[in-house]
Amino acid sequence: MAAVRADDLFHLYRAAHGDVAALRGLSLELRDGEIVSVLGPTGSGKTTLLRLCAGFDRPSSGSLAVLGRQVAQLPPRERARFRQRSIGIVRQHYHRALPPELTAEEIVIFPLRLLGRVRADGRRRADALLREAGLAQKARSRPAELSGGEQQRLAVCAALVKRPRLLLADEPTGELDARATQTLVELLVGLTREAGASALVVTHDSEVAAATDRTIHIRDGRLAAEGTVRPVLIVDEQGWLRLPGALREHAGVRERVRARASWGKVELLAEDPSTQARPPGPPAPRLAASEKRETELALAGVTKDFPGRERPVVSELSWTFAPEHLHVVVGPSGSGKTTLLNLLAALERPDRGEVWVGGERVDSLGAEDAARFRRRTIGYVSQHSTLVDFLSAQENVELALTVRGFPRDEARARAARWLDWVGLGELLERRGDRLSGGEQRRVAVARALAPGPRVLLADEPTAHLDRVSGRLVIRLLRDAVREGGTTVVAASHDPDLAAAADARLPLGTIH
Repeated sequence: MAAVRADDLFHLYRAAHGDVAALRGLSLELRDGEIVSVLGPTGSGKTTLLRLCAGFDRPSSGSLAVLGRQVAQLPPRERARFRQRSIGIVRQHYHRALPPELTAEEIVIFPLRLLGRVRADGRRRADALLREAGLAQKARSRPAELSGGEQQRLAVCAALVKRPRLLLADEPTGELDARATQTLVELLVGLTREAGASALVVTHDSEVAAATDRTIHIRDGRLAAEGTVRPVLIVDEQGWLRLPGALREHAGVRERVRARASWGKVELLAEDPSTQARPPGPPAPRLAASEKRETELALAGVTKDFPGRERPVVSELSWTFAPEHLHVVVGPSGSGKTTLLNLLAALERPDRGEVWVGGERVDSLGAEDAARFRRRTIGYVSQHSTLVDFLSAQENVELALTVRGFPRDEARARAARWLDWVGLGELLERRGDRLSGGEQRRVAVARALAPGPRVLLADEPTAHLDRVSGRLVIRLLRDAVREGGTTVVAASHDPDLAAAADARLPLGTIH
């Protein structure tokens, strides 16, 4: 029996301007006990596939059998029980799945408690998983006291403690550095095999894909290819074939090709590569010279500690960030990158030392003064999606501007202008929860830049994005510096973003 079998699967999202197709005739099979990685660009339908398998959404058409059950046909209560008993879920935004008031041990036991299985063997199972994940010493710690890698390992333990028959993991390593990624992949694959489960693992990470039994590629809502090093392209029953962008660019293929067939091969010939120039991107809205202001951020002997940690997250750190540069803070998970951004935004106070932004000392500001400082000076892009799901892209940006005191008409005009700048001018009215991950991140960039901040702080701005979408976000950050005169400080594991930086601050090695 197949763990998952999809046949000609379609899924449409309703939108004010018309339906949006997330899956378009997807057919695939996950064999019992098989671990399969699912690759594809942002917006290709990967997360939608997982949601359908978990029974959170229903297919618009086609057939989907999960563990031998037609999940979409189950009544809501029975569908919830089926998911609770048989499916483990690891979310890409793991912080949402970890109750902040519970300890690590309580979080792992919680799924068993829901099933009424909290007996001695259940507690032994939870303790064994924590030991396997290297979290035995953190069993009584709460999520806020754990690093990002530790939190994600904890989420994997909680998903597998009940020995589910199917594991659905959505970008489990999207916010982790290389070492934490390797540890998590070994844990996830090892525990999945130990539980005798099947798994679908959505990822952009080739290291994750290499550790699984098989890799499939989804593009434009269809199965496009299979394999990792040299993927075999898939032709579906309707004759659809999706050519990867890199392949088309290498061949000079744009919108039109001529097809020529002979036995055993089909050749696609570019109509005229020389005349099909790529259209230019939208021009960036420039600030007038009079609006450009010098910006400096500085840390002087800053130390920040949190309860339950063996050593300070940041220790005696002194650093100066030059104005109108793209600065990237790099370092392993748990090295203090997010904490550093929070210190610069006056969201955290250092235990010792001084924090200066734009010539103003901000480490000792009271809550109201700190909020005024952020409204006046700071734009912030979180590593997690912070859009309001039921608001449109334009309404999300307008809301941020209104909170900062912009008049309604100006807020509307600015929102439209900046969304056009990030390439989303045609998606102004699309709801936040109907945007792809890359589109959500670009809305977040537009929202952060629309008020005209002197400083933009970006926490893992390319996390969970495919490389093409990630490079688009990097280009937007570079343009914000060059054309908007903004100083950008980004925390990231992304080597592409680090390579694009004007300056890098490595944490974990400098004190």
